[in-house]
Formats: sequence, C-alpha cells, structure tokens
Amino acid sequence: MKETYSKKELNKLKPYKYKRLLGVDFITVCRMETTVEKAYIEKHRKGGRKSKFTIHEMVILFLLYIKNYNAMEDYAFEFKTSKSTICSTIHFVLLTLLKDKNFTLFGSIYTKMDNSEDRQIDVTEIRIERPKYNQKEKYSGKKKYHTLKIQIIRGVTTGFIYEIEIGPGAEHDFHLWKRTFEGTPKNVTHEVDLGYLGMKKIHQNSRVPHKNSKYHKLTEEEIKENKELAKDRIFIEHTNGWIKRFKILSTKFRNNLSYFAKFAVLLCGFYNFDKA
Repeated sequence: MKETYSKKELNKLKPYKYKRLLGVDFITVCRMETTVEKAYIEKHRKGGRKSKFTIHEMVILFLLYIKNYNAMEDYAFEFKTSKSTICSTIHFVLLTLLKDKNFTLFGSIYTKMDNSEDRQIDVTEIRIERPKYNQKEKYSGKKKYHTLKIQIIRGVTTGFIYEIEIGPGAEHDFHLWKRTFEGTPKNVTHEVDLGYLGMKKIHQNSRVPHKNSKYHKLTEEEIKENKELAKDRIFIEHTNGWIKRFKILSTKFRNNLSYFAKFAVLLCGFYNFDKA
C-alpha cells in the first residue's frame, strides 16, 4: 500500500485529482514535508529509535487520516504496522505543523484587533461522541446530538481566517460571540446570520438579517437587504465547506476532545495557506 502513495505515483495525478485525494495541493504537501523533516531531525539529533515511515509517508498518512478519517486500525493494516505507530505518527505531525506559522492561527500577523477589513462570522457544529461527564452542556438541541461549535471569523476582502473559537454544543452562537468579542475594533463591520440577533446593541457596526415573525412581516426593503446580506455571506459558507472536506470535522469526532481545537486550528491554517 505504501507504493500506492509514493511520490512517483502521486506525481502522475492531475492537480485537481491530487487535491481531491489528499485535500491539499502539491505545494502544501511540500511545505509540510519540509516542516516535518526539520522537526524529525531535531528530535533525533541525539539518537533515538527511528520511525518506520519516511517523511513523505508521515505526511501522506496524516493527510489520509484527516481527509478520510478511517479507524487507525485500518491504516495499520494498510501500512503493515501497529496502531500505536500510526497514532504516534499522526500526533507528531499534528503538533509539528501547529508550530509552523504557515499552518496555524496562533501568533498570526492578522488578529481580531486588526481594523483593515470587515469580518464575516459563522458557527458550524461538529458531532462528538457522548461524553462521560458534562453531557448537558455539550448537547445540541439543534442537531439532537452532543456537539462542539467552531466560530470562524473571516475577513471579507482577503478571505483570511482571523481566528476561531470553540464552544460546547449547548452554548448559543450569540453567547459564544459575546464571550470572545473583546478587543475587536468598533469600526469593523460584522456580517452575521440570525443566530446573532441583538449584536447591534453591543457592536453597532453589524449587518444582521431582519427577522420575520407572525406580528412583524418583512417589508420589501427588508427582504431586499436580507438577500444582499446572504449574497455577501455566501463566502463564509464556502469556507465552512472547504474545511469540512476533511471528514475529521464533518463526521463524528472520535478522538480525545483535547485534540479537537488543534485539528480545527490546523485545518483553518491549511485554508489560509491555500488561499494565500
């Protein structure tokens, strides 16, 4: 199975098929390999047990795992090794890439305090396994499952993801924003959906859709404004779709929840690197 994902075989693929298989393009894979190689050399500078995988195989294994999200036992069978080896390799690549400024939102040159462009904000929910403790706070009445929320803050002009915030499934979208909005410049406009109804009371520069109700039917002008906002916000929906091409964040998250934020940050870092 290793030979199937060798550089020679992968280079035969057309660019769109390459990206469809691994989720990222050839340039991103090369950058990942460079980063992992430096970390691997540093780790074994004084000796130690060598990995059963080459640097290329480590990166490909990691991408296949987050893209397809099969059980680690499946990859252990395919690559003819143990589950513990697969697990340690995936965690090594994950933690290594998070230290690279190209693949993380931590320490980015762009922050939520930057006032150069307006923002789009949206929340997406990821299903998780039923936790042993604090089940109530992670239960989503909307999805009818236990979930975690990812709030994405994206630049309108650049499309750059400024930051993400993680919240439990039971927390309302608006409450999650109120908990994390401090430090945002007042002159920056936020484009949001109805989940953030009431934002204008806290942040006046906000574009919030008009809500239709039994006693307050929308006027033609309000309907027109809602359509214009929806057209502008479609790009953050595309951002959510890009991230969810990786099944680790589009199906039930089975890993330890302490790794949830790490995988979410890394995939947003991949998005920024891809769009740069």
